[in-house]
Amino acid sequence: MKKFKRGLVSIITPVFNGETFLLTYLKSIYNQTYSELELILIDDGSTDQTFSIAKNYQKNFKSKNIAYQILRTKHVNASHALSQGLALAHGEFLIWPDSDDILNPNSIQIRVDFLNTHPDYQCVRSLPYYFDFETKQPARPDEQKGNLQKQDLFWDILEGRTFVCCGCYMLRSKAFFEIYPEGKIPIYDVGQNFQMLLPFMYFHKCPTIEQELYGVAIRKESHSRTKLTKSQILKKYQDYELLIDDIISICNIQDSSSLKRIQSWKLLRRIDIYNLYPEQGRWFSTFLKLFKLNQTPLLVLLKRALYPKIKSTTIGKILRKIVLIYKESKETQENILFFIFRMIQNAEWEWFKYRRKKKLIVQPTILSSNCVGTIIYHDLQIPWSSPTINLRIPMNDFVKFIKNLDWYLKQEIIEDKNSEFRYPIGICNDIKIHFIHYHSFQEAVEAWNYRKQRIDKNHLFIIGSEKDGCSYETICQFDKLPYKNKIIFTKQKYPEFSSTFYIHGFENQEELGNILNFRKIIFKRRYLDCFDYISFLNGVHL
Repeated sequence: MKKFKRGLVSIITPVFNGETFLLTYLKSIYNQTYSELELILIDDGSTDQTFSIAKNYQKNFKSKNIAYQILRTKHVNASHALSQGLALAHGEFLIWPDSDDILNPNSIQIRVDFLNTHPDYQCVRSLPYYFDFETKQPARPDEQKGNLQKQDLFWDILEGRTFVCCGCYMLRSKAFFEIYPEGKIPIYDVGQNFQMLLPFMYFHKCPTIEQELYGVAIRKESHSRTKLTKSQILKKYQDYELLIDDIISICNIQDSSSLKRIQSWKLLRRIDIYNLYPEQGRWFSTFLKLFKLNQTPLLVLLKRALYPKIKSTTIGKILRKIVLIYKESKETQENILFFIFRMIQNAEWEWFKYRRKKKLIVQPTILSSNCVGTIIYHDLQIPWSSPTINLRIPMNDFVKFIKNLDWYLKQEIIEDKNSEFRYPIGICNDIKIHFIHYHSFQEAVEAWNYRKQRIDKNHLFIIGSEKDGCSYETICQFDKLPYKNKIIFTKQKYPEFSSTFYIHGFENQEELGNILNFRKIIFKRRYLDCFDYISFLNGVHL
């Protein structure tokens, strides 16, 4: 029987080609406030400087009396490497963080303290947080937190309703080795967390410490985020099914209800594959099996099986909006009649946009001083054949730009590095371009240069607005531009100009407001929608 040292935490971490991130992870272990640690690092056949980096850190761990072992193996996969490390573990507690993630300095201390004061629990977990590995900025979570009060987590983990971030969980080693006496988990190219967690969660409850103690690095080149080929994806799905069969055997799951639920889990994953790589016959037969098993909630079945087939259609957009309204209604506890009215209102809005889109007979190039042109492109779902997408050009600069269009399009755009704005600013000779919806200047310029090549001068449409420094003289200059299809939206009437279009509702403001906002009327319409831009784009003089 394996013996475990009281108070010791065994940290087992596989690493493969980790020269760019391993040192950060090792520092996070070194900086732990809890001192009774042993780190078992398994180099899974790395071909870079991983082993040298790991070995060079030995002195650091020795200075804090942290036991440190480095095991080199041939490259197989993470679950194989983890099994090699489990055989060497002697701690009372067990964690297995990823080598590109980080632990907060008190991450281990808080979890050990919890288990010491709650001897009835065999495990505990804390919360993860996510960050971009390159920028160190917060990143969007790629897992759900789920119900944090729930302690029976087997089905939630299997069915993806809660997180499996490996470094968040701490197990009592004795309980773990009662499940895996030899410390050998099932070896597959997929996972290692299912192998570690699912059997344990089947037998034991797991409370949650509601503190973010584990940082998950989002790396584009990480194993879990590498783009796979069709054959690799199919193998991955098959491996997961075989792995779950092994876990069924390990847990000795025999009751028909649980077996049906697991079969439904498999079928739902196959539905995902048949939606990704359409096979109508297999999709239909799998859907019928799912329906007959009657283990999957109707809403889940509709979302996973049917919705992917219609999500890009108008019906799909209406359904998505209905779900959004329903969620908002539950949060605000609004009246059921108002909820029904909002559903009808949004359905009519989607139908209005659909009918309008069908009337377009050209593929226009819309040069706009602000995001109005971008929204029109979005509404019509047509290719962006304009460089003025997701940006803003002050009106006086915009008039100069349009007046000498060919010349400005040939000029190099340089970055204004003295800008006080959070978004990038470009300078094109003597005009400024506010790239308000771009993350970086490079991204913005690449988009500009690519889209300017798609300009169709035979179907060119110019749109301005009485804002961003627009004066009466600016409107006068805009009206003189040598383009047939031009319009400038204004906050008041200018009968002396043929290219103005008055949008009421902003008369008392210094400039035209945001015409992309919705008006307070029965039907869902924006201020922009009082202008028949389809007729404008079809060449009808308004």
